[in-house]
Amino acid sequence: MAPQEYTVSVNTPMPKGYAFLKKGIKYKTLHCRRLTHEAGKPVYVVENNKKLIGIRIPKSIYFHVQSLANETLPARRLATEQRDAALVRTAAAELDSQFPNIPKEDRKKILNHGFRKNSGRVGRTNQMPMSRKVLYAVVAHIRHKHTNYDQMLNDGTTREDARKKIHKKLQSILREWGATQRKP
Repeated sequence: MAPQEYTVSVNTPMPKGYAFLKKGIKYKTLHCRRLTHEAGKPVYVVENNKKLIGIRIPKSIYFHVQSLANETLPARRLATEQRDAALVRTAAAELDSQFPNIPKEDRKKILNHGFRKNSGRVGRTNQMPMSRKVLYAVVAHIRHKHTNYDQMLNDGTTREDARKKIHKKLQSILREWGATQRKP
């Protein structure tokens, strides 16, 4: 039997025996959804103005998953920290490979800023290889910390023009740091 999911409005009355789980915690959402499907019960996807705000699932499943989430939280946090540390180690090795002459302070700032969890930065994307993530993080760092790029933007220069104006300085620093690849 195919999983049953229905989209409802926030104003739709709560089905008897159901609870609301707000959007935002993947672990809870995935487990509540899976267990509700396995129980053969419908999941109600709640939207407000066409934006997903959460799901409605049976209360028994809601409380079970809440309990599981609390029990497993320390282990899940540790696993996340280990994955994040591995990502930064991989990025550090790639950074050292591509830019062997990078100053220690710049290296530290790039790793802390460009690969910070939940930052939305290029280093956190899964859409490109690590070599490109590192290169883009370095280019962004140079642009923002070693040129007057931000001041140009604040003064009304377009992004494209500001990038053209700092291009030579950016390339010079990349060469100085021993870039093994060309600027993207």
